[in-house]
Amino acid sequence: MLVKNMSESKIPRELHLKIAKEKHEQLLTIMKELDIDCWIIFARSTMSIPDPIMELVVVGDIVWKSAFIFTLKDSKLTKTALVGNYDVINEEGKAIWDKVIGYKEGITEPFKKYIDEINPKKIALNYSTDDVTSDGLTYGMFMIISEILSDHKKKFTSAEKIIQKLRGRKSKVEIALVTKACELTKEIYANIGSQIKVGMTETEIQRMFHDEMDKLRVVESWQRNSCPTVDAGPDKEIGHAGPRPDGKVQKGHTLHYDFGVKLHGYCSDIQRMFFFGKEEEIPEELIHAFETVHGAITIAAEFIKPGVKGYEVDKIARDYVLERGYEEYGHALGHQVGTKAHDGGALLGPLWEKYRDIPKGLVEENMIFTLELNVKTKNYGYVSLEEDIVVTKEGCKFLIPRQEKFITIE
Repeated sequence: MLVKNMSESKIPRELHLKIAKEKHEQLLTIMKELDIDCWIIFARSTMSIPDPIMELVVVGDIVWKSAFIFTLKDSKLTKTALVGNYDVINEEGKAIWDKVIGYKEGITEPFKKYIDEINPKKIALNYSTDDVTSDGLTYGMFMIISEILSDHKKKFTSAEKIIQKLRGRKSKVEIALVTKACELTKEIYANIGSQIKVGMTETEIQRMFHDEMDKLRVVESWQRNSCPTVDAGPDKEIGHAGPRPDGKVQKGHTLHYDFGVKLHGYCSDIQRMFFFGKEEEIPEELIHAFETVHGAITIAAEFIKPGVKGYEVDKIARDYVLERGYEEYGHALGHQVGTKAHDGGALLGPLWEKYRDIPKGLVEENMIFTLELNVKTKNYGYVSLEEDIVVTKEGCKFLIPRQEKFITIE
């Protein structure tokens, strides 16, 4: 259940702990599926160097070396927090751990003793060569845990698949939060659309978005200087860049936004296209481009379902764009959205080197993805759209109504 005041970027502690409990419940099934009987989150001073998964299953920061240990035995999941003495009270107060163990002088002895006692077959740790959100264990901490658990080092394995499934399988509360963030994004788009005038600069327009966010007490989904990206006219290259002070809106030109907000710790990520003029004045070249992008999103949405691989979804949209006479877009069709705008895990992308094996991941129910792509026209620049969807048992659902045609501003 969502709290009454939704207009905040940070997640309230009560709601945060509720999500953590949901994630702990999911872990039992996930660890069974992967045949892993022990997962350890090993971290220190997380205000300085956070592990991305801790926000979902630990809630809050720790100071000294700490081990959060999830152990599966006889179909029962045991959750243990091994922390410095001054962190004990905080961890006990969360009521999400079966056991909280404190230490005063050092973690080595109690940590080694605990792992020796449970003697797991496998020990999953947070390192990954492919998925950034699964790579939270620093090299220094890996060296330390390798020394402390030297007798168990041969059991070490990557926790990548655990984390990907845990982040990807959104709970009911998480889906509700992302949906609400999308609805607020839609509201901001509508407010901005009613104020835009010919002659405004990209910088002025971006400032209007920031003012709207400040009114609602939400923050941007990614770095502020490029959220939103504001692309006016045919000469702007679409990418992760800020606005141009001299980039101005002109009649007969397009305006593109890539924008999202973070609400109670969860993000949206949506793109919209505008045209300055009457609907009947939109050039055929732009209409063809819009229909291509819209059509690619449509066939991808119709194809996606649990069990398909990420690159298969991307390919069906990519082939459609090529068939329509455009160059292929230079990015993945879709990424997951959650506590981050790019939430890690399975990717709807091509089998390119930069994506490694992530596009081979399976789509699962309750994953939230973007569907986004752009095409470049000869005379009017880029046309780009982005929608957020949640995967259902048999397909997917758009979290808010999608853009069906150019939004015109006369």
